[in-house]
Amino acid sequence: MRELRPLTPDRVPDLVGACAPCTFWQTVPRNGHRETADPQGLLAEWVAQVTSEWAPPGRIAYVDEHPMGHVILAPAGQVSRLATFPTAPGDPSTLILVTVCTADARHDGRLRKALVQAAVKDALRARVRSLEAIGARPLAVGRHTCVLEVGFLERVGFHVERDHLTYPRLRMDLRSVVTLKDEATERIARALVRLPGARHVPTHPGGATRARSTR
Repeated sequence: MRELRPLTPDRVPDLVGACAPCTFWQTVPRNGHRETADPQGLLAEWVAQVTSEWAPPGRIAYVDEHPMGHVILAPAGQVSRLATFPTAPGDPSTLILVTVCTADARHDGRLRKALVQAAVKDALRARVRSLEAIGARPLAVGRHTCVLEVGFLERVGFHVERDHLTYPRLRMDLRSVVTLKDEATERIARALVRLPGARHVPTHPGGATRARSTR
């Protein structure tokens, strides 16, 4: 079985990739760095808050109950780290594509594109005119894993809205991609069908295996 499920607090342990669990976008650094003792707990609280005030802030892609990738998006006012970027949008209601991660690098490009299309579909459902993202150029020294590359964003349909040497803000005008609303599910299904179903449970960078509840 292959499907996309909304990001809910109980599904936070199923976030995958190098930025899971990660609270980069949900926190503001103190003295240049902030460590979170319980990142999963903080993320679950953030997901619950965004859901209550807006909608589920993303999707998780599953193949035979194994999480294979996720996309996170939320109104700018809910993304604390934006305040540290020089190109952050001034309107807190601006919808931001926060990050896109996958568990298998071999299918990274195809699945990441499909997850962005899922985000577009959710944005269209929310009746917003555009989807924005902070991107990192190659000159961005020490780029965090959760900051998407400008090249990737441009390949999936974003264009630079406010330029910057290292961290420009990009925008996708949803009025020009309205046809994706009907095509996104089919394209996502085609991307997922190419992924093997059997996968070991991912581990965190520190080596701890995440528990995953049975659905």
